[in-house]
Amino acid sequence: MELWIGAINLGFLYAFMTMGVFITFRIHDFPDITVDGSFTAGAAVAAVMMAAGVNPVLALCAAFIIGCLAGWMTALIHTRFQVNGLLAGILVMTALYSINLHIMGRSNIPLLNQKTLFSWLSTINPGLHPEVWIVLVLFVVMTGFWILMSLFFKTDLGIAMRVTGNNPSMAAANGINVGRMTLFGVALANGFTGISGALVAQYQGFADIGMGIGTVVIGLAAVIIGESVLKATSMYARVLSVIIGAIIFRLMIAFALYVGMNPIDLKLLTAVFVLLTLIFSKSVGRGRESRRLIPWFRDVYSNKRVRWSFGMLMVVFVLIALGFYLVARKATTTEKQFKIGCVQLADNGLLNITRDSLVDELNRLGYRDEDNSTILLENAAGDLTTVNTIIDKFIRQDVNVIVTISTGCTQVAINKVKDKPIVFATVANPFIIEAGRSDEEHLPNVTGVYGWVPMDKTLELVREIRPGPITIGAIWDPAQANSVFNVDQLREATKVYTDVKFVGATITNSASVYEAAVSLVQKGIDAFVLSPDNIVYSAFEAVVKASQSEKIPIFLSDVERLGDGALAVLGYDYTTSGIQAAGLVDRILKGESPNNIPFERYKKLTIGINLDVASKLGIAISDEIKAQANLLIGGDIVDSGHKHNIGDVMLQVR
Repeated sequence: MELWIGAINLGFLYAFMTMGVFITFRIHDFPDITVDGSFTAGAAVAAVMMAAGVNPVLALCAAFIIGCLAGWMTALIHTRFQVNGLLAGILVMTALYSINLHIMGRSNIPLLNQKTLFSWLSTINPGLHPEVWIVLVLFVVMTGFWILMSLFFKTDLGIAMRVTGNNPSMAAANGINVGRMTLFGVALANGFTGISGALVAQYQGFADIGMGIGTVVIGLAAVIIGESVLKATSMYARVLSVIIGAIIFRLMIAFALYVGMNPIDLKLLTAVFVLLTLIFSKSVGRGRESRRLIPWFRDVYSNKRVRWSFGMLMVVFVLIALGFYLVARKATTTEKQFKIGCVQLADNGLLNITRDSLVDELNRLGYRDEDNSTILLENAAGDLTTVNTIIDKFIRQDVNVIVTISTGCTQVAINKVKDKPIVFATVANPFIIEAGRSDEEHLPNVTGVYGWVPMDKTLELVREIRPGPITIGAIWDPAQANSVFNVDQLREATKVYTDVKFVGATITNSASVYEAAVSLVQKGIDAFVLSPDNIVYSAFEAVVKASQSEKIPIFLSDVERLGDGALAVLGYDYTTSGIQAAGLVDRILKGESPNNIPFERYKKLTIGINLDVASKLGIAISDEIKAQANLLIGGDIVDSGHKHNIGDVMLQVR
């Protein structure tokens, strides 16, 4: 039940944003993609205000205002400076990324312990299931929203908006100020989008800088779906189709996950569906006067034999699909002693290592899919809203334990799930997301494994290898809370040394890593010190390329990248994250309460040196430093009196 009710709730919350897209896309015929930024802006403003103790209703109003300002700016650039509407939206959306980061002060704001509209609703719940109670309240709210918007579009102002979009020349001839009407319409649309972002942030329990990515596609898909379902031309029907489309879209996503579709393919599914719907809508008669099917399809379909064959083919197809579904359903619902649901935010080296080591250790402990357990592995493909649906799916499947790999997945789970054990892994700092106050004092149904790289020890290693005055360069994505936290730790560590200077460069995606690295090289840094950052590590080769011209050594925390051009690493082997998490799952399945299980820090800290890189850079690695290392690459290594030439192979020497 949670899977479907949760999808409907998300549909209601996204309906405000869908209404915004409907106003720009259908009413004004304006290609506005500002919504990707105004959605996040609404969430950011609301989260900051609620974290400061402001009433959530006032925070919602502020979200509406910031959204209106974003839309107004887009329309102003378009009308005043005659910039193409699409380009104007791109410019404002790009600017909003930085503005939103400034508003939030960091990339992620948890709302778990803040007073939100949904926490207030829980206090007046008459005893219903929480999701059912929310859907009932939202149904009443959306009914009122539907009636008000339908009536608005019938007012003089609403009619003027519609006329402006349909025929600007006629609107101008009738005395309507087309520019002002466009300003008003686009501002109103983004105001609704800001409200939607604020509501989604309150529902999922946090605001994140990346939560608005792809919002415009979701909105367009919902609008098109709704129009396909309700083809009536009255404004009541058109407004209702917007709400219905938003709900159906979320139900489609839920159903795709329900039948086992890979979440990685959900965006592809959305894009293909929207494209096919647009093509079909263009083909099925152009204009209101033509409602007939396109000629070639009509002629073919008029043949009775063709219709009969097509009908039988569809029946066979449906029966085959149903058979596959029932077989899969039977396989997944076979009663096992244990069900373990594991979700990771995206395909990422560290997250994949954690997942694989978790499964391997669970198998070693006796929890095997083909034996006594069902291990459900899900990947949200970087979409936090999909994480919500996956968690609902786990609840529907009645898993015994939910394992969350990454900070984002953990935030969604701890906000949504209160009556099932949650074990988190590969989370740098669970305290900043309010999972607990200390290792022993934490949420009663939550435990897990965490750890941040000791940047002070990393800097000590840098100083041992490169003594004397030194300027270090760091690169990070300010949109990742863990990255910002680790860089702050590095900054603090540099304050201990009077002869160490810190220089930093921020990036927004993997394509900007090389430029950031080159800019640091031109500033005369003596070493790269890269704290944990998913984007930087995924584009690590770009840093290596930038460092080669000046032979600048690279120090980092990802053990897996030591053989890719780094001089030294000091970090955690994330296989231990999965192994330790599996141990916690085992304890819970054997009867221990998560409330009595303290959070665990990572236990295996690795110090590694790449001797081949040191040789290329002309840096001598002392025997004392080699003795500290438990991982060496390259060179001739003496271990317990035996000489090994290992080339590019990693050798554990301690």
